[in-house]
Amino acid sequence: MPARLCAHLRRHTGSSPVLGPIRLGDLVIDPAARRCIEVPLRLKEFDLLALLCQHPGEAVSRETLMADVRDENWFGSTKTLDVTMAGPRRRLPQAADALTRPCRLPRITTVRGHGYRLEGAVGASRPIDDRRGGSSRSAW
Repeated sequence: MPARLCAHLRRHTGSSPVLGPIRLGDLVIDPAARRCIEVPLRLKEFDLLALLCQHPGEAVSRETLMADVRDENWFGSTKTLDVTMAGPRRRLPQAADALTRPCRLPRITTVRGHGYRLEGAVGASRPIDDRRGGSSRSAW
């Protein structure tokens, strides 16, 4: 089986269920629709941010990020991950500055020797119910 097909199947049939939109502060990311509200992202940048959004406040290892975003036969340097991660790290603050209203967007921090963590606005993470424009829960 070709490597690209294996990687695609691993990403889409893995143990993680398909999630609905996730809100972290004012950041809304929809992995199923591959949309990120307020922040323009490239394909791999979106994949990285979506994975971090699924684990807010947790340190995600470089190996996990590389395995989920790149295919298992990737022979390049893991510095590719640093370069790809630079995009969302730069664009999150730029998006916050570009908005006319005050907003709370999370930030990506480096966990030295391990990987990355999505911080700030983490306590506000929740799934969104698109049918009513907000969460179906009344209190959170």
